[in-house]
Amino acid sequence: MDLLKRALRDPSICQMNPEEITIGGRKISPKQTIKFKGTETKEYTFEQVLFYLLNKDKKYTAYMTLCKESGIGKIYYTDQKIIVEEIENFKEASIEAKIDGPDFRYIGFRDYSYLNNICKKEEEGRPVTYYAIVPQSVSSPVNLSNVKEFFEKGICSDEISISEAEKVELKIEGFGVVAVDDVGRFTSEDWKKVVCIFLDGTKWQVSRWNIKDVGEIFNSIPTFCFVKRGMTSSIYMRNWNAIEIPIQNGKVDGPILSSIKERIRSCILGI
Repeated sequence: MDLLKRALRDPSICQMNPEEITIGGRKISPKQTIKFKGTETKEYTFEQVLFYLLNKDKKYTAYMTLCKESGIGKIYYTDQKIIVEEIENFKEASIEAKIDGPDFRYIGFRDYSYLNNICKKEEEGRPVTYYAIVPQSVSSPVNLSNVKEFFEKGICSDEISISEAEKVELKIEGFGVVAVDDVGRFTSEDWKKVVCIFLDGTKWQVSRWNIKDVGEIFNSIPTFCFVKRGMTSSIYMRNWNAIEIPIQNGKVDGPILSSIKERIRSCILGI
């Protein structure tokens, strides 16, 4: 981590090639893996992290193109800020070590490997919480106040109230999904569990998300925008990869609602 911190401060000391990376004269294997506290379920190679640090000031689309041209895996967009912060905050620790003698050593011969299997089963048994993001706006046909009714009956309205709830628990295609309208405190792990996004067509909705490239999110997560039948979405919305949901008489047709649920199911299953 100290080498990455040096690279972040002074990129000129870095040299990269497929077989070897050199930082300030020290050589490192490009495929050496690194774990970060905020991205525990995702490992990155030294090559991936350094390549991102050297190109972090570029736009996400430009960075993606460079990754593809160089044959280097990308750093997931929700992990980028976390990785930079962990590197910047890293402090090299020093400890005093004492070497013990044979008389003071205890060597255990009992096999405790079964504990690892128990921990794995415990982790696997925990239900995953998936998220659906809905607008906060009362001008949106759906927000937290009526999202449950929407998924059950396809009912939506132009005149809805502000919900006092912070979240609403749903059951979609047999999966538990939590609907939320505030993602300001979402971590990279939370974003990986988002299975659908509903937009109200305003730039205001996403301006508070603190995400560098929202377009990349809409390309990887099923995203929907409500549009009254016979009308077209705003120019702002057409720049995004959002599926239009036609509304007529305060309701979404059954087949359309089913297709929304199926897209959410496919996202959960990774189909």
